[in-house]
Amino acid sequence: MPRLRTRFRRVLFPAVGLVTGVALLAFVPALAASASTGGAALLASSSFGRSSAASWGVAEKGGVWSTYVPRGAAALVTAGQARFQSLPAANSAEAVLKAVSGLDTDATAVFGVPSGVTTYTALEVRHQASGDTYRARLEVSPNGSAAINVTRVRNKVEVSLGAVAVPFTVSSAAATHVELQVAGTTAVTVSARAWTGSTVPTKWLISRTDSSSSRIASPGAVGIWQYASSRNHVPVTTTFDNVTAVSVPAAVTAPPVITPVPVASTAPAPSPTAAPTPVVTPPAPAPAPAPAPTPARAPALALPRGSAAPGSTSYAVPSNALVVSPAGNDTAVGTVAAPLKTVGAAVAKAVTGQTVVLRAGTYNESVVIPSSKSLTVQSYPGEAVWFDGSQPVSAWTAAADATWSAPWGYFPSGVMDGIQDNPYFVSSTHPFAARPDQVFFDGSQLTQVGSAAQVTSGTFFPDASTGRIIIGSNPTGHTVRVSNQPQAFDVNSPNTVLQGFGIRDYGTSYLQRGAVRLSSTGDVARNLVIQDNAMIGINIENDTTTLDHVTVTGSGLLGIGANESYGLKISNSVVTGNNSQMFNAAPVAGGIKVTRSRGVTISNVNASSNNGNGIWFDESVYNGSVVNSTASNNTFDGIIAEISDHILVAGNQLNDNKMGVQIYNTANVEVLNNDIGGNAQFGVKLAQDERRQANTSITGHDRRQPLPDPTLTWVVKNVTIENNAFGNGGLYQVYGLDGVTNIPMDDMQVTITGNLFNQHTTPTDSYLVGWGGADNTTVTRYSTPAAVAQAKNTAWVNSSTTGSIPIADMTAAKASAATTAVPLPVDVAAATGQPVGTKTVGVFTTS
Repeated sequence: MPRLRTRFRRVLFPAVGLVTGVALLAFVPALAASASTGGAALLASSSFGRSSAASWGVAEKGGVWSTYVPRGAAALVTAGQARFQSLPAANSAEAVLKAVSGLDTDATAVFGVPSGVTTYTALEVRHQASGDTYRARLEVSPNGSAAINVTRVRNKVEVSLGAVAVPFTVSSAAATHVELQVAGTTAVTVSARAWTGSTVPTKWLISRTDSSSSRIASPGAVGIWQYASSRNHVPVTTTFDNVTAVSVPAAVTAPPVITPVPVASTAPAPSPTAAPTPVVTPPAPAPAPAPAPTPARAPALALPRGSAAPGSTSYAVPSNALVVSPAGNDTAVGTVAAPLKTVGAAVAKAVTGQTVVLRAGTYNESVVIPSSKSLTVQSYPGEAVWFDGSQPVSAWTAAADATWSAPWGYFPSGVMDGIQDNPYFVSSTHPFAARPDQVFFDGSQLTQVGSAAQVTSGTFFPDASTGRIIIGSNPTGHTVRVSNQPQAFDVNSPNTVLQGFGIRDYGTSYLQRGAVRLSSTGDVARNLVIQDNAMIGINIENDTTTLDHVTVTGSGLLGIGANESYGLKISNSVVTGNNSQMFNAAPVAGGIKVTRSRGVTISNVNASSNNGNGIWFDESVYNGSVVNSTASNNTFDGIIAEISDHILVAGNQLNDNKMGVQIYNTANVEVLNNDIGGNAQFGVKLAQDERRQANTSITGHDRRQPLPDPTLTWVVKNVTIENNAFGNGGLYQVYGLDGVTNIPMDDMQVTITGNLFNQHTTPTDSYLVGWGGADNTTVTRYSTPAAVAQAKNTAWVNSSTTGSIPIADMTAAKASAATTAVPLPVDVAAATGQPVGTKTVGVFTTS
C-alpha cells in the first residue's frame, strides 16, 4: 500500500407561528397557470386541516404522508399546519407522499422557517423508493439571507446543479413559498423559485438542465425534506402548508429565468457551481423508513460518502454466529431462536474468527474485545442497531432555585495529559470542554457549567460531591438522557471488524481516547454512524487499519484520530461538525488528525464544517495522500501538513476555510488539481519555524524510525503547486514566508505552474503570489501570471480570470485554462483514478 513518491523532478442557523399563505383552492390555479397553458392535472394537495400528534396524516389528494424524524423530534399537524418539531442540530427529517407518481411535475409548498438558525428545507419531486430525487433547497442563514439550490440525489449522493440568492430576507414572521418544476427525460430541466406574499413571480430564479447519466428520468413521489445545521445551538421547528403538485404538459415551455447573481450554497459543503458539485447532507442518526440523508462525494468518484443508515445494511449471518438481542438472555446459547442479551456476554463466549450478530434495538454497553479474539461484530440484516452511551433519567426533584436534580453515579475524568481542564487543550471561552459529562434534553445537549449555583435554563452540573446531576430546564414532559458509559468499543485484537450500526452519546474521557478505540493491526470499521460522543469519535493506534463508509459527527474534540498507524486507509466517509466543545484548534481538534504514520491514504472523504482543521498530518507523517476529497468551511485549515514529508494533495475541494492548504515544515509536497477558493487568508501557505528533525529532544519524532530520521528534515522544500483553480477571496492565493529562521522562499524550491489564478485588479482582490524573503519579513507581491514567471521562472505557464470570480463560477474559465495545464503524471493519476496525461485545471469531473 505505501506509495513511493518518486516525482518531484523539478524545482520547484425558537419556532414562531407561520402566517398562512394563499388558500389552497386559489393556489392550485396559480400553479397550473405557472406550469402550463392549460390541461395541468392535480397530482397532490395537502392543506393539513386535521390535527395529528404523531404524523402528517392523509392528504386531500396523494394518500398518506410517510414521515421520518430522528430521536427527539416529531412530525405532527397542529393549527392547520404540518411541522417538523424540535429537529436537533446535525439531523434531518423527511415526509413523502409515496402514492403520488409524477414525471413532469410542478410542486409548491409554503414554508415557515425559524429565525436565527441555519436550515436547509426542500421540496422534492420524482422521489424514488430508493431515495433518489430532485430537490429545491431553501437554504437560510441565521440573519435571514437565503439561497435556492437545485440538487439531484442519486444513490445516496446529493449533487448541486446550481444555486442563486433569493431577492428577499427570509423571516419567521412571513411565509416563504417555494416552487419546483422538473420536466423531461433525455434532458431534465429543473427550475425553482421562492417568494413571499400572494403574487407569484413571472420568472424562475434558477433553471438547470441535467443531461448526465445520473439524471432521474422515472416518475416519482412528492416530498418535503429538511436538514438542521450542525452549528445550530437549539433544535428547530419548521411549519409547512399548502403542499400542491400538478402535472406539467410536455409541450409547455417554462417561464423565463431571472438573470441572477450566482451565490454559494449556504450548506456545510463546498460552494456549488453551474456544473454538478457536492452538497453535504450528513446521514440520519436514527433508523428511518425513509432514505437517510445523502452524503456528498468527490466529483471524480461514483461511491457515496458516509455510512449507510443503521437498519439499511445486510451482512451475511454465518451458521456459527452468536446472536444478541435486547430481548435475549445471557444464559442462552446465542442463536436466532435463543439469543444472548448483551454484547459483552457474546464476546466472552466467542472464539477467534466468530461473528457476533446484533438484532434490532439499543445497547447501553461498553464492550472490550481482548487481544486473543479476532471477531466480527455486525447488525442483523435490515435491522437498526444503536450503541447508546446514555440512559434516560426521570427521578427528578425540583428545587426552589428553579433547578432539578436526580441521583447519579457516573462522573468521568476531565484530565488531559495529567492536568484537569488542561488549558493547553481547553479554550477559556469553553472552560469545561474536557469534562465528558453529557446531558441530552429532548435530544439536544445541555451546556455544562462549573457549579450548582451556576445552573440556569439550558445548562447542567454534575455534582460528584453529592452524587447528583443538576439541570436548569424543567424535565416535566421531556426526555432527559445522561451519558453513563465511557466507551462503545475497545478493540485490542487484530483483524476485528465492526460494521453496520450506530454509536452515540458516550461520555468518553481523554484518557480513553475514543468512543471507538482500535488498538491492534488490520482492524476494520465499516458503515458506522458515530455521533455526539464526548471526546474523539474513532481513535486508531496501530497499523493497517481501514475505515470505510463511516460518518463521524458531533465529537467533542476530534472526529478521527490516528497515531502510529502505518498503512492507514480512510475512504468514502463523512467527518463533519466535530470539535463541538470548542477546544483550542491546537494541539489537536477538528475533523481528522494523523500523527507518526506512514503510507496513509485518505480518499473520497468529506472533512468539512469542523471547528479546527479539516485534515491534519502532523509529527512525522511520511508518504500521506488526500485525494478526491472535500475539506471546506472549517474554522482553520482545509488540509495542513506539519513536520512531515512526501505528501500528496490532489483533486480536492478546499474552500471557505481560514486557509485551503498549509505546508508547515514539510518537504516534498504536491498540491495538484484542487479547487481552492473563498479562504479567509491564503489559498496555499508555506511556512517554516525552528523545529528540525536533527533535534531529537523535541516532540514529533516517529519512534519506530531512526533518531534522527534521515527521510524527514522538517524543512519546507520541493513543493509543486500545479493545475489548481484559485477562486477569489482572502489575502494571497499562494503565500510563502519563513518568519522565523531566515529561509527565503527561493530556497524552498517551489514550482508554480499550470494554475488558474483569480485576477488581482483592486486593493480588495487577493494577490496571486506573495514571495517571502530571507529577512522573515519582506514579501514581494505578484499580481499577474506574467509577473510571477518573469521574476521566478519563465517556464512557468499560469493563467488568470478576467475578473474577480468565486470558485463556484469558474467552470468556463477552468475549461479554457486546460490547454496550459500540465499533463497528469503516472503516480498522481494512479492515486486519483485519472488517466495518465490528463490535462485539466481544478478538481476532476465525472465522465
